[in-house]
Amino acid sequence: MKSVKTRFIIFLLCVTLVGITYGDEALEAIQRAKANYQAGNLSEAINELNYAVNQIQQQQLEKYKTIFPAALKGWQADEFNSDNAAMAMMGGGLSISRNYEKELAEGQDDYYYENSSIDISIVSDSPLISSIMMMFSNPMFLGGNKMVTIQGEKAIESKSEEGIPNELQFVIENRVIITVSAQNCSKDELYAYANKIDFAKLKSFLKN
Repeated sequence: MKSVKTRFIIFLLCVTLVGITYGDEALEAIQRAKANYQAGNLSEAINELNYAVNQIQQQQLEKYKTIFPAALKGWQADEFNSDNAAMAMMGGGLSISRNYEKELAEGQDDYYYENSSIDISIVSDSPLISSIMMMFSNPMFLGGNKMVTIQGEKAIESKSEEGIPNELQFVIENRVIITVSAQNCSKDELYAYANKIDFAKLKSFLKN
C-alpha cells in the first residue's frame, strides 16, 4: 500500500501534468496537516505545514516582483533571483532580487557593458532589519553615510571609495529592506532606479 506521502506526491504530479488547480493549495495543505495531526501522523502534518509555508511565501514573492521597476531605456533586466534557503540560515525571512545591466552602445567595449549594473533586492521579515533600523534611528551609526529622501521615503546613501553614491537602502514599515546597489554607474542612474520602485504598492501589500 502506498504511503500517504507517496500518494500526495503522485497527486501533485498529476495536477502539474494536466494543468489543473484545485483551490488554494496553501489552505488545502493546512487542512491536510490538521487531519494528519488529529490522526497522529505528526511527520506528515509537518510536511504539509512546510508545504503550506512554501506556497504562502511564493505568493508573497510574486507580489514583491511587481514592486520592481522595469528596465530603463538603454538597460536590460535579468530574471528574478530568490534564495530563501540562505535567509533561513540567517534567521528567516524572504529575499528576492533583480539585476539590471546597461546595454552595449556603439563605441562602448565589453568591459563597460559587463561592469555597469544596478541590483535591487528586497528582504522581508528578517532579523537583519533590527540592525539597520539602528542607523535610521541614530545618526551616530551612519558613519560616512548620509540620510536622503526619495519618493518621500528615507534612505541611507553609501558611497564608493571614489566618493560616488553607489547604494541606497530603505526600510519600509519596519518590515522590508530594499537595497539599490550600483556598479560603475552615475548617481543619476542609481537614483533613477530608486525613483521607479513602487513603494505605494508595497505598503498596500504590507497592510493586508
